[in-house]
Amino acid sequence: MRTVYLVISCDVDPDRERLLDGVPPGQLTWRGVTDGIPAVKDAVRGVTDAGGREPVFTWFVRADEQIRALQGAYEWFVHAHPSLLRSLQQSGDELGWHPHFWRLDPRTRRWFQEIEDVAWQRDMLRGAHRALAAALSGPLQSVRMGWSYHSNSTYEALDALGIAVDLSAIPGLRTLGGNPPTRGENLFDWHSTPPAPYRPSPADYRRPARSGERPRRLLEVPCFVSTSRAWGLVASAQLVRKTGNVAQLWDGVRRPTYCINVTARPGLFAPLVTHLRNVLRRRPTTGPLVFETHFHADELVPNRSGLYDLRNVRPNIEAVVRACAESGTPLEFVPARRIPTLVPA
Repeated sequence: MRTVYLVISCDVDPDRERLLDGVPPGQLTWRGVTDGIPAVKDAVRGVTDAGGREPVFTWFVRADEQIRALQGAYEWFVHAHPSLLRSLQQSGDELGWHPHFWRLDPRTRRWFQEIEDVAWQRDMLRGAHRALAAALSGPLQSVRMGWSYHSNSTYEALDALGIAVDLSAIPGLRTLGGNPPTRGENLFDWHSTPPAPYRPSPADYRRPARSGERPRRLLEVPCFVSTSRAWGLVASAQLVRKTGNVAQLWDGVRRPTYCINVTARPGLFAPLVTHLRNVLRRRPTTGPLVFETHFHADELVPNRSGLYDLRNVRPNIEAVVRACAESGTPLEFVPARRIPTLVPA
């Protein structure tokens, strides 16, 4: 019988200055971790999948150059929160990796997203992975890149490190154009990516390998998105506001895509549930049906957004569970590391 596999993941970033009050400029605070993570674990107790199991989470832990520079070591987070991480693993949760390409500009003393220096990217990934893997108990199997950024080079580097699954893709969306800013941030390109898990082509991380191409071992699992035209235009309008690029509207027309975090207000999460219902009414396709949804740790504590709130997580997860139950489709809560076992190599 067809099964929906629900992956709930979190980017374990420090608190964002623009989202939370009381974050000192240039410093990292972690209230989303210390207060938010235990709270969300409590919030979903009693919600169960078709097998009677409660939700499990995949926690993508920051380990990168910014953490090393500001906290003293790539693996600082693991040493700073041992009891929390141990309790999460004991509950069945997975610890993954969330590397950003933050790099300090020595001239301006400002951090920016490094997308040009490929050698620096690869060296940083190797060093951070080595330190984080040594600090964790058990293998490091999953990753989501900071700002969902990838290139063929970064994908190759992670594949060579033995990572099993990447959850960076946002199929249909991109902020990275032909003339990217050299000192920008939040840059990525998944415009041509399909919505189902795939093993990428060595020539283009954004698509599956074609006949005659040897696929990457590293599985790509895109987040679950809605292809509603109306909601796609809403999403593209938001990207126009963020990027100042009106071409986003044309992208929204050609390939409507809408996604939002599981911490969002239920009315805004509902289009994803509606799309899931539509998918479940169609003839089953090959491969697993994965509903991947995520959030940031600082969205779990009081914040300025008016959009993200801990109280939204349970009803949003319950809406996914209910949609599956009403269609007679089993749902299973799984960590990210489970998905590669469901997709033949």
